[in-house]
Amino acid sequence: MTAIRAWTTQKLAALGLWLAGAFGFGADSAQTPVAKDTWTPDTLTSFGLEMGKGFGSGS
Repeated sequence: MTAIRAWTTQKLAALGLWLAGAFGFGADSAQTPVAKDTWTPDTLTSFGLEMGKGFGSGS
């Protein structure tokens, strides 16, 4: 029973890795590097305006 469980686990893991690679979610998928991670007044304002859209008019 343990051998069957181990074999099944290995096959499911391999299937999961294959599916992730097939749909572009694998470990070798390219990720775009972050250009910069600092806030500027313009980006902060833009972010605040976009977030405010989700909460209604606020009144």
